[in-house]
Amino acid sequence: MGFDAGIFLEILQSPLLLKAAWVTIWVAVVAQTIGTILGFVLAGMLAAPKVMRWPALGFIWLFKGTPLLAQILFFYSALPQMGVPLGLIATGLLSLGLNEGARMADIVRGGLMSVSRDQREAGLALGLHPWQIFLKVVFPQAIRTIVPPLGNNFSYMIKATSLLAAISFAELLRVSQQLAQSTTRSLEVYLAVALWYLAILTIWTLIQHRIEKAVALKSSSHVTTLPPILEREIVRAEPGPDAASRLHPVLEARNLTRSFGQVKGLDDVSLSVGKGEVVVILGPSGSGKSTLLRALNWIEPADSGDVRLNGESLPWADATRRIPRPERLLNKRRRRLGMVFQSFALFPTMTARQNVALGPRRLLGIAKAEALRAADVLLDKVGLGDKVQSYPVELSGGQRQRVAIARALSMKPDALLFDEPTSALDPESIGGVLGVMADLTGQGLTMVIVTHEIGFARRIADRIIYMERGRLLMDLPRDVAFTNAAPDYFRAFLSREG
Repeated sequence: MGFDAGIFLEILQSPLLLKAAWVTIWVAVVAQTIGTILGFVLAGMLAAPKVMRWPALGFIWLFKGTPLLAQILFFYSALPQMGVPLGLIATGLLSLGLNEGARMADIVRGGLMSVSRDQREAGLALGLHPWQIFLKVVFPQAIRTIVPPLGNNFSYMIKATSLLAAISFAELLRVSQQLAQSTTRSLEVYLAVALWYLAILTIWTLIQHRIEKAVALKSSSHVTTLPPILEREIVRAEPGPDAASRLHPVLEARNLTRSFGQVKGLDDVSLSVGKGEVVVILGPSGSGKSTLLRALNWIEPADSGDVRLNGESLPWADATRRIPRPERLLNKRRRRLGMVFQSFALFPTMTARQNVALGPRRLLGIAKAEALRAADVLLDKVGLGDKVQSYPVELSGGQRQRVAIARALSMKPDALLFDEPTSALDPESIGGVLGVMADLTGQGLTMVIVTHEIGFARRIADRIIYMERGRLLMDLPRDVAFTNAAPDYFRAFLSREG
């Protein structure tokens, strides 16, 4: 009995196969949804303390290590004997969903890990709550890594529904088996079913391609670290009568220490910054400059010591007993410190104006239209009035950094922290960023700047801080720091930096 094209076309259009194809699709969609949600939960548990991590690891080990068919048969036959009767639909969705959850956990974890740390730190610097950071910053970026393997898993899920034929579930393969037996036309039936599977998977492949294209982004950053140099004697000038603001500082670090294994990132560092002061921190790479700056807004919590903002402890509800502030209150106070990162840390899924408007909208309760108008004004002030609708990937390095400055200014902070704002820029872009920063010094803003730009520091700094190997060794007025009255080691540093 040869192949009959007429019978093949008739079977291909059979209402039974059409209904079975629809069942296959919705079962795959629901099971994939269950598995994806479970995957996010398990990924969160994997990042939690051990008491949560071990159950997640055990679940993943069990469901990835046993065959899906065995799991289907277990839920179908063993559970009723244990007093948990399940219908065919519940059995199918439960077995497919749990199995998929184990595989999705690793996919989700990989996607979340693909988002660089500076993105989370930028959200913390704005004062966003961790859930806001996840929803607005991390998830939109992680999804671009998650979507491709998720799409491949869904393709597998469509085919995996065929295993439900083992428990007589009326999906596509089971119905085709019944048709083949009743019509005795196995060749035509199974060829028609194969075409149905191909059609479903082809449509999904096209959809997946569109989704991947929609979420695709490009980003890169590069930071280098050089070895520290030797320790030196400490030189610090006391505030003079013209520095009364330092007696009641806006920002103050008290005896901060921070260790990374055997390396001391901060070694008993104290610093005060008065209102309207511009303090520039210099030193060789790896000397603790960026660690100090990140400790000032407690993105990098110190092992000991305190940071005070407007006379009140930033991280501690009770500094004497080291009782930390609730995270919500820490985030609220952290908003008063704007931070500009060396790698820009713009949110790549948002336009320039959305980056700038995010903090005021989500944290200050400003209406969307007003926040966007204010963002446009700030972007115009930093010379990017024509780039408000551009995404970070469409901007040069210097333009991205100016957007980052506008974003920091949008929260109207008490002080601005700049972490090597020009280190990732080409020479042509540096001038534009330094020009914006120089304009800000003329507006009386309180600023702490970590930089390697010695010439810029000579022009705009009120005070010069010098650090080596985690220690603050020099704190002098600019007019003293760049003279022969400065310590020998600092003058040697200047000669090396050119």
